[in-house]
Amino acid sequence: MARIILTSLLLFHFVLIPSMAFPSAIPHGIGLGFGYGGGIGDENDPPLPFPPDQEEQADEPQQPINVNANLKEGFYSDSCPNAERIVADALADIVRTNPNAIANLIRLQFHDCFVVGCDASILLDYSPAGDKVEKSSMFNGLLLKGADLIDDIKRKLEEECPGVVSCADTMAFATNEAMSLAGLPRQPPLGGRRDSLYSLATVAEDNNLPLPNWNADQMIELFNRKGFTPEEMVILLGAHSVGAAHCDVFMERVYNYKNTFKPDPALPLPVVDELKQICSNPGTPQFRNPPVNFDETPTLLDNLFFKDMVEKSKTLLITDAHLIGDPRTAPVVKQMADDVGLFQKRFAELMIRLSAMNVLTGNDGEVRKICRSTN
Repeated sequence: MARIILTSLLLFHFVLIPSMAFPSAIPHGIGLGFGYGGGIGDENDPPLPFPPDQEEQADEPQQPINVNANLKEGFYSDSCPNAERIVADALADIVRTNPNAIANLIRLQFHDCFVVGCDASILLDYSPAGDKVEKSSMFNGLLLKGADLIDDIKRKLEEECPGVVSCADTMAFATNEAMSLAGLPRQPPLGGRRDSLYSLATVAEDNNLPLPNWNADQMIELFNRKGFTPEEMVILLGAHSVGAAHCDVFMERVYNYKNTFKPDPALPLPVVDELKQICSNPGTPQFRNPPVNFDETPTLLDNLFFKDMVEKSKTLLITDAHLIGDPRTAPVVKQMADDVGLFQKRFAELMIRLSAMNVLTGNDGEVRKICRSTN
């Protein structure tokens, strides 16, 4: 199996606990949620610009998985009335010095919700039974970032309201605020989630996260299984409007597509030349290649990602290239490219649905005091 070396990427690249060792290389099939292989860079990357104040049946999605009506606005109005403000202020402080946090959090939310549900299982560092956790999976561990940001925000919440606000809500609130900082209209977050008591890498690896070399049929089937239409899949993949991908993720498209020693024919020559100037050495060691922004506004949730596809045939990830090349999804790409307001409205709506997938509420799960471990 072909192997690629991935650097810390846009939406996946978490900051993991320093003691966690990573393998020297990653299989070509590593999961890149949101269909993305990119991710925001790590702390050593230059900061992004700071944002301003398969089958026919796959086209008919199943019902969204356990969208729970117990989630509501103002959930902590009595128990922790400043919770939303604490999250907003903490994230604003983080983004001033680390604008990459916007993409990190959006990607982290996706990777939590698409596996079991929005239960903060992605944040656990260990399993009581000793099993590998989601975070340590090859589908997650090397690439995801943002867990440390949730740690910082949760710590502030615990100082104000000990044992009240769950880690799952902390992540959902932070992601909601990140979208606002990225240019979407501000909206009150839904609260009421509780935290999972377990986390299993095997579940993350059981066809619950997309791989960077998947075709359109595989992508549509996965999103359909999670309750999203092909149209909604395209809009959610618009999360690539923020962040960047490291060269190692897409370098084979530039230098050796499908072992032809030629570029991907879907990439126009000007795009190939542009990427070669940035990713000049295909043999660069892991983590050494520079990040490449998905579009020209890497901290704004706008429609330039779609415009680049339509006007320049420019994509970094092969999964993104399928969006403009497949007749089931190309019309949606063009629609989003033509109407930034529509994209922002639909993306916000779909992220609300995403953040309500398979949530634990009531007496299920727990409210962790520390997001990396159960109580």
